[in-house]
Amino acid sequence: MQNIVLIIFSCLFWFGFPEKQTDGKPWPPELNTARDVIYLNELQKEVILELNKVRSNPNRFAEEYMNELRAAYDGKIFDYPGQDPVKTQEGISPLNECIQILKKTGPLPILNPSEGLSKASAELVANQQARGGIGHIASTGSTPQKRIEKYGNWDICSAEDITYGSFEARQIVIFLLIDDGVPDRAHRKNILNPCFHFAGVADGSHPTYQSMCVIDYAGDYKTK
Repeated sequence: MQNIVLIIFSCLFWFGFPEKQTDGKPWPPELNTARDVIYLNELQKEVILELNKVRSNPNRFAEEYMNELRAAYDGKIFDYPGQDPVKTQEGISPLNECIQILKKTGPLPILNPSEGLSKASAELVANQQARGGIGHIASTGSTPQKRIEKYGNWDICSAEDITYGSFEARQIVIFLLIDDGVPDRAHRKNILNPCFHFAGVADGSHPTYQSMCVIDYAGDYKTK
């Protein structure tokens, strides 16, 4: 059993298992906004799709993908399907809390992929692949805001989420939603923030945690 297999970080700036179906209905194809994007790999496209599933129908996402995870807890031990068991900080309580919030949340705008935001995400991935470390500040001193502004112009709001140790798109999104050990549930709030309309995703290996995924969001964004 691993004591730590997932670490999540969130930073926010304000300015101005197999696919399941409900009643035999597939998820709407328009949620797959990154399907034809050439600068994203399959995992990155799937992360945007999973984010859009949550945002378009939070209650359905909870019913199809999160209710069943209650059975994966044994005290503070969480046995996510296909992964080694991990020791959580809070046990099942943040999952139950998340499910209740999703059931009460209405539809949110879906996210469109952004090349500039993906480049900003990829810059942090490349830095930590080479030099290790965790968190939003790269070894060069760059911050999420500086990276986002390097590749484009953002407006209204922006944010960054990071996961370490997740290898599958839905797992990345679910762990951010559960947000175990994060008192303000900042990652969940980012995913459910109606302000955001654009997202970029990058993933790669990590010298300590094997994998990492960075998601950058913006309310409005124009790639340079």
